[in-house]
Amino acid sequence: MKNFKLDKFQEEAIGYTRKNHSVIVSAPTGAGKTLIAEDVIEECIKNKKGVIYTAPVKALSNQKFRDFSKKYPKHTGILTGDVCINRNAPILIMTTEIFRNAILVDSGFLKSREWIIFDEIHYLDDPQRGTVWEEAIILLPSHMKMLALSATIPNIDEFVDWLSSVHSFEVKSIVEKTRPVPLHFFFQCNNNFYFNFSQLKKDSDLFAKDNSAVIKSNRLHPLLKYLKENSGYPCVYFSFSRRRCEDLAGEVGSFNLLNKSEQSRITTLFNELIEKFNITDSEHINFLYPLIKNGIAYHHAGLLPTLKEIIERLFTTGLIKLIFTTETFALGINMPAKTVTFDNLVKYYGTHTGYIKTRDFYQMAGRAGRRGSDKEGFVFSKINPNKITIPSLEKIIYGNYEPIHSQLNSCYATILNLYKIMGDKILDIYPNSFHFHQAKNWQKKEVTSLLRRKIALLRELSYIVDKTISRKAELAAKVYSFEIPIGELFAQGFLDNLSEEDLFTTILSLVYEPRKGEHRPKLNKRVRRVKRHLDKFARDINRLERKFRVAPLTKRFYFHLSEAGRAWFGGTDFKNLSKFCSVDEGEIVRYFRMSIQAFREIYSSPIIDAGLKTKIKNCLKRINRDVVDAERQLRQEI
Repeated sequence: MKNFKLDKFQEEAIGYTRKNHSVIVSAPTGAGKTLIAEDVIEECIKNKKGVIYTAPVKALSNQKFRDFSKKYPKHTGILTGDVCINRNAPILIMTTEIFRNAILVDSGFLKSREWIIFDEIHYLDDPQRGTVWEEAIILLPSHMKMLALSATIPNIDEFVDWLSSVHSFEVKSIVEKTRPVPLHFFFQCNNNFYFNFSQLKKDSDLFAKDNSAVIKSNRLHPLLKYLKENSGYPCVYFSFSRRRCEDLAGEVGSFNLLNKSEQSRITTLFNELIEKFNITDSEHINFLYPLIKNGIAYHHAGLLPTLKEIIERLFTTGLIKLIFTTETFALGINMPAKTVTFDNLVKYYGTHTGYIKTRDFYQMAGRAGRRGSDKEGFVFSKINPNKITIPSLEKIIYGNYEPIHSQLNSCYATILNLYKIMGDKILDIYPNSFHFHQAKNWQKKEVTSLLRRKIALLRELSYIVDKTISRKAELAAKVYSFEIPIGELFAQGFLDNLSEEDLFTTILSLVYEPRKGEHRPKLNKRVRRVKRHLDKFARDINRLERKFRVAPLTKRFYFHLSEAGRAWFGGTDFKNLSKFCSVDEGEIVRYFRMSIQAFREIYSSPIIDAGLKTKIKNCLKRINRDVVDAERQLRQEI
């Protein structure tokens, strides 16, 4: 921090944290919020205090671990579902889910931690995972102070009011609206470039009036040529489809962005890294190799985690000039560029497809303009007037950020853990929520009613008995997202009676979520028998949930990866797994790792007997190897 001129908002935020105030910082992507977090970390190290840094996804947790390990060697650890390195280190990086679980299950572990840093706090608004953030904040131990970082939060006053009403500590808010590197917005429409919005709007009005007008497709080559002629590289090109990222990269693969010296350097480095990490057999290498030689790459969740990290490393060297990527590349990962391009402005939001939110647009656009390298950044949006209206486009780019709204919907494990501590007083916790702070009276009644119905369901299934939780509930409370299936299968003796291979197949089918239209592989006779039992079992649980009007329903078992799982369990090399399923290799690794996390959560329960523990240990030995071993990947230096 020495010899670095701080911006006013950074100076103000650091001043508050050093006076032991909790602080919420709202500032544009690329404004320098991380510096505030680093000052908290350095103060904690100096004063021999512990600090926790949470991130919304494992990829960001892993990157922070690498960054902080270099900056604060011997002081950094990480604890996620599939990795545990140096857990007693003064700086501990965690996913928010693991932090929330620690509060409920092992709060003594947090006694030495004085600060919690919530990166990307606006994730509280995420429909699928926002409840985890809210629960973590509600249950935050009284001795901890918080630093929360986010892009612009329009309702920050409402957010701070809620925090102040829930916790005794004083909360300060810092709002910075100016971006240090200004962004300029350009458009490609009808295969023409528009360097101001008013001209685009004028021409679009003409298209709308002329029914005979033919809209030309926006070609990629003219855009890349323009960027080359106007020093627009490096460029991050966002598309919301993995296959589209690959297709676009292939379309411009012959477009060379490097000189001979750069080509030689990047080829040598790429070869060294894929050899070092033993991923030369990845199905993507042959396709990527000629692209990377020309300074082009793609990046998405279907790639092996190590291959994604290698591509990120190449990008940070400046040798990759153009990268086609999905939106996860924008999430806190420090990969700034000169230009950002949007392939389109429509994306799938889990339950529906719609225009991209303004907040998400700026999260991605904020990758443009490197502080310290660029005086300005450029954002190109490819516009098809038949797919997006001009008013909708104007709202995305020039409208206000969406306010953060509570997504509170506590899972069974959270309810069981709280019931163990509070008993019937569990209902008293809802008035402490952001949801209660924001909601109308009818919404408050609805949420309270849902919580009562979930408790009634847990009583019906004997997870809650009298004023405490039952033996099977002790296990279910450990296994977040899969509580009822694991609890019931355990109580029926089903898990104990499975072979180790079938136990892995069962857990894998429980964590797996197929993509739309995904091909189902043929199953062997033994797996079909297990599947029939589990399908009926899941239907029975869902029927009971519908009876109690509980949503979302417990997920079903999906066996799309079972043949690949059996092959991996049997010792098959990873490169051969594509014969057994149509799933991307990065997804295979992800779900194998999720299975490992579920196994570890089950193993951590004191009610599991020695026989099942032995089975789980043997499963972990067979599964957690080679590219699946997340801890090994993190310990290796990229």
